Amino acid sequence: MDPVSENRTAIVLATGNRDKVKEMRPLLENISPSIDVFCLRDLGVEIEVDETEETLEGNALLKARAIISHLAGRFRRMIALADDTGLEVDSLQGAPGVYSARFAPMPDGRPPAYEDNVRYLLERMQGVENRKAHFRTVIALKGCIQSAGGDFSFEHTCEGSVSGTITLERTGSEGFGYDPVFMVNGTGRTYAEMSIAEKNSLSHRALAVRKAVADLNNILQQSSSPNRQPEKQ
Repeated sequence: MDPVSENRTAIVLATGNRDKVKEMRPLLENISPSIDVFCLRDLGVEIEVDETEETLEGNALLKARAIISHLAGRFRRMIALADDTGLEVDSLQGAPGVYSARFAPMPDGRPPAYEDNVRYLLERMQGVENRKAHFRTVIALKGCIQSAGGDFSFEHTCEGSVSGTITLERTGSEGFGYDPVFMVNGTGRTYAEMSIAEKNSLSHRALAVRKAVADLNNILQQSSSPNRQPEKQ
């Protein structure tokens, strides 16, 4: 069992995506002085979860559950935080949605890279006037907290969404994924033209994480009363 787990709560980011970790970690590290934030790489863990659900909520929960199951017994107080994010384009009837990370068809069968997905999206959008789109992130929280008063477990989801438009071409060099072609409403800029700090002030993922942080504070307070279980969302 990890030494930090006896009196502290470990939040484990259920992703191997370094870019996501880079964005989310700063939003979580100041929740409480008794919380430690880990990514899978920190723990020497490699887990690939097949995203077989048809909703962002379903896939986020799949990943959170997988981390809790894999790390069972390693921490006395552990919360898995997983996200699934989709770009939903109005003129494509909500596509790519849950398939955002694997949108572009690849002749050789390999998973598409960021650049492949962006290229394919721009190809699909050629000549399309309605370029409205929405970025949506669902955060799943699954926890198991052991204490002298008994075990406390929970499962919870929350989400954040930002509206924008798909640009005609790539703009900016920051960020990842579809950031160079998603212009955020009211800013006149794509995510790729923003610093991490600026993106974290308004992005869909940041909004979802902030909701998760607020919910976590309430959940951790409830964990001191093991007979009170938060409802599943």
